[in-house]
Amino acid sequence: MAKQKGRITVESVDKNGNEKIVSVVDPTAKDRNEAQLHYLKAFRKALENGAILRQKLEDYLRDQQIWDEEKETRYSEIVKEIAQGERRLSAGGIKLAEAKDIALSMRDARNEFRVLVAERTSMDANTAEAQADNASFNYLVYSCTVDPDSGKKVFDSLDDYEENADEPFAASAAATLADKLYQLDPDYEKGLPENKFLVQYKFADEKLRLLNKDGKLVDEEGRLLNDDGRFINDDGQLIDIDGNLVDEEGEFVSDFVPFLDDDGKPVVLEEDKKTETKKRTSRKKKVQEEPPEDEVLNETEEVEEEVEATSEVETAEVDS
Repeated sequence: MAKQKGRITVESVDKNGNEKIVSVVDPTAKDRNEAQLHYLKAFRKALENGAILRQKLEDYLRDQQIWDEEKETRYSEIVKEIAQGERRLSAGGIKLAEAKDIALSMRDARNEFRVLVAERTSMDANTAEAQADNASFNYLVYSCTVDPDSGKKVFDSLDDYEENADEPFAASAAATLADKLYQLDPDYEKGLPENKFLVQYKFADEKLRLLNKDGKLVDEEGRLLNDDGRFINDDGQLIDIDGNLVDEEGEFVSDFVPFLDDDGKPVVLEEDKKTETKKRTSRKKKVQEEPPEDEVLNETEEVEEEVEATSEVETAEVDS
């Protein structure tokens, strides 16, 4: 992604995997005015279709029992826990191991917080304001996505953009514009106090993956992980959560012993018999193809005798 003043070049692909390069330019005053008109139009239409206002969303969530006092209480508790953790990490003066536990607890608290408010956040998308925001933003993406050479709009119309918004290059352009307009921080997670602490003191790598004292990837329980996040043993072999060897598909790895019938004899499946027969046939064929050791020795002796005889004849001719 190349940046120039007022323009960012986005390298992406279309649905067919073909390279697609577009530029995202800063919206002009005219673009913003037009986007505002689309906002008002969408807002009015949303209200006519029965969409609720954001200020009424809280009441709606409680009426539908999507949000209640228990969730509200937990919401406040989590916010308080995270704030207390931030203060303790910034103050220092405690054991490093204790600080690590606080940082990990803060990570867990933020994850719980996200899950807690996820449904509430998804419902916000149905409000009149959210629908109007989307209409305004879609117009800006349409107007600000241009060809890097000609400067012409990539999409023929707003409808054309909305019909092709799921194209990878269109999604990339939208994400780039959102970063511009709303100043989204791509390194937001790295900037959180708990993550900054964990990376600074080598408890996590730059990708925020946890590390043990030897610098190896682990989970919060200290169990070894590979780069794909799967459990491994000290030798780097894949294992399950209980330490049993598994293959890439997660199937147990072991030397299988046939089951026994009621008489204690091995139960061999028909397909296993065929496999064993093929192995025996292959071994037999290989043995037949290889000449007996005696024959090989005899052939070698005959060759040596011929060489010696030839040598004697040549010597006699030279003497004569």
